[in-house]
Amino acid sequence: MYDDLLARIIEPDTFLPSQFYGNRMLSRQLDGEKKLMLAMLKDAVECLEKYRGAKNSIGDGLYHNALDWVQDEGTGWPFSFNNICELLGFDPDYLREFLLKRERAHRG
Repeated sequence: MYDDLLARIIEPDTFLPSQFYGNRMLSRQLDGEKKLMLAMLKDAVECLEKYRGAKNSIGDGLYHNALDWVQDEGTGWPFSFNNICELLGFDPDYLREFLLKRERAHRG
């Protein structure tokens, strides 16, 4: 269910890693950071899908943490939703609106 959603949201880069990262040492360092950021984005999408309407405090907490993270438009933290989207090449406003529209549709 969320794999289809993620497949539509997350697309591979359209250029070579060497074009994006530059030298090899920097490439290896940023590759891990980019993977972490992608994992954070994926986790948030999965929490929104899996724990929507959760009846226990753990599931409800995971859902609301993910929702709060997506709704936060700040950029002061390196792993903010906006910063991660920008680094991964996504438009944060478009992706946020897409995810929040899904939440509104499930509530209403």
